[in-house]
Amino acid sequence: MDEALIADLRQLLRADVERIHQPDESEISQTAARRLEAVAEHSPAFICLLAEPWLGADITDRTGGLLRDCARIHLYARILDDAVDEQGPLYRHNLLRAQPLFWEAVQNIGAAVPATVAGEAAHLIAETVSAVQIDDRERNPLYWGAKNHHLLLIPLLLSGNSPAYQDCRRELSALIALVQAGDEWRQGEMNQNRLRSEFIEFLVDCLNTEKLAVLSRNGWPAATERIVWNARQLFDVLCG
Repeated sequence: MDEALIADLRQLLRADVERIHQPDESEISQTAARRLEAVAEHSPAFICLLAEPWLGADITDRTGGLLRDCARIHLYARILDDAVDEQGPLYRHNLLRAQPLFWEAVQNIGAAVPATVAGEAAHLIAETVSAVQIDDRERNPLYWGAKNHHLLLIPLLLSGNSPAYQDCRRELSALIALVQAGDEWRQGEMNQNRLRSEFIEFLVDCLNTEKLAVLSRNGWPAATERIVWNARQLFDVLCG
């Protein structure tokens, strides 16, 4: 893992949070700050995991720039989600203040990739929106990866929508879903028998050795290990 890059992304996102969130002494403000600070603290390592094939000593300026823009889009997704789900003008004001950051990131991406890849990126965002709406109507583990598919912008853009990315897209989505599932479990969602049963079936599919071997061969060995680790942790808490 590229610790220098992770530190750089953390510094970027922390500075963005400071510009966007104007704190006061209220409990709502403190909660909002903790949620955004958690994104700045924890998401850079996961972003680098998704970018694994393109990291190393010879990382290019283009790769670094795209990762910074994708990190900012992930922060924006958190701000948008809070503005939709939470009560109070503070979250809406944060969303308004995040608009310049969002537009700068989108413009940078549009300038860095071919039009066909930019079109695929727009399709990913449409998938994200659709999955959120479906999961909001009835919780479904099959959509927990898709409702965070803005994170797939990272391998999509870096690969130029390559065949290797296409071969690994489902497993990368599963990795995202497993991280989301940890949040769902901590929030008590897995207490529902239907959800628990459906998710255990999903976990079994995540551990398909042939699919994991394809992911590892195409440059994501650490992501492969993370899938196995997360899946086993979730098996332990759900079936132990």
